[in-house]
Amino acid sequence: MSQENVEVVRGIYRALSRGDIDAALDAGASDMVHDWSRSIGPYQGIYRGREEVRGFWQTFQEAADELSFDVEQTIDDGPHVLAIVRVSMRGRGSGAQAIARGPHLWTLREGKVLSFTLFQNKNEALEAVGLRE
Repeated sequence: MSQENVEVVRGIYRALSRGDIDAALDAGASDMVHDWSRSIGPYQGIYRGREEVRGFWQTFQEAADELSFDVEQTIDDGPHVLAIVRVSMRGRGSGAQAIARGPHLWTLREGKVLSFTLFQNKNEALEAVGLRE
């Protein structure tokens, strides 16, 4: 099942890169949680349920004229998928370019996302699921 989980996660990033929030949300359970509390930038918080997560992604996308997610690496571990992702965006209005790279930890059950957690470094994300690099 874990390779299927990797494909679900990759599909979410493809959907978000093309601006299709609904397709990304279709991969999630109705009570999914997006934990962005470790963010050192805007949008810090924890978003629960489909509507809060939708609001988060809408706000995120509204801030950018261009937004893309490139999955550089995945590590699958049963229900968990750790994705190392490069996010590129150009600010709406300002035109400022920003690139961020970091680990995103996804937990899935029966092909649906239960949770997403943003980490600032790969080791923290691996330790969260009992793995080491």
